[in-house]
Amino acid sequence: MVAVLKDAEPFSSAGNDIGVLVLHGFTGTTQSIRHLGTELHRQFGFTVEGPCLPGHGTSPDDMEATTYLDWLGHVEDALQDLSRRTRKVFITGLSMGGTLTLNLAARFPHLVSGIAPIAAAVGPLSEDFAAVVADRNAPRRVPGIGSDIKAPGVEEVAYGEVPVACMRSIMVLISATRDLVHKITCPALVIHGRDDHVVPPANALNIVTRIGSDDVRLLWLNESYHVATLDIDKDLIVERVGRFFAGLA
Repeated sequence: MVAVLKDAEPFSSAGNDIGVLVLHGFTGTTQSIRHLGTELHRQFGFTVEGPCLPGHGTSPDDMEATTYLDWLGHVEDALQDLSRRTRKVFITGLSMGGTLTLNLAARFPHLVSGIAPIAAAVGPLSEDFAAVVADRNAPRRVPGIGSDIKAPGVEEVAYGEVPVACMRSIMVLISATRDLVHKITCPALVIHGRDDHVVPPANALNIVTRIGSDDVRLLWLNESYHVATLDIDKDLIVERVGRFFAGLA
């Protein structure tokens, strides 16, 4: 059996007839979004699913064997399953989880009633990220990008190194999602930290201006970096996302 990192297991909380899919980010695990999912269930009664993406939560070797199609296919299956068990489904996600949130909403509008992408990437990314992806002589692995957190003493469970092949794969996902965002028609609450050091805040403005929905809201976080769901604003995120979804339910 493949060893799963501590706190990286998928989680599920049965609740009312409103389903919420909660998605973690690139090289990260469910540890980064467990507080969000658990509190959405506890405070609002939602039925919550937090899947762990293929190749995540174990080792970089496992991740290297996957592509964006594996990550996307896994959350598509989770969406389909949750939609069969609940009356309405909402999606929220951190970082690449936010990108996957946008992608699902654009491609499955009949299943998704509202979204709350957090620190989602649709471009631009950092120059360093782009330089690695474009370098044919890049090493097989580069240092990890986890734990961009303002709160002292808080650590994200994420890989310490990143397969460059997966960096190239996520660029495809980001590019394809950016070109699909205009198809999103459900209400959206876009959340981003002003001091995000991994996904530039310009991504939030790109989402807000490109999205096709008539109900688009933007929440700037002043006390969190990239992993906002573990940071100082984590409870503000729970409150705002929970109230947003409950109001649409």
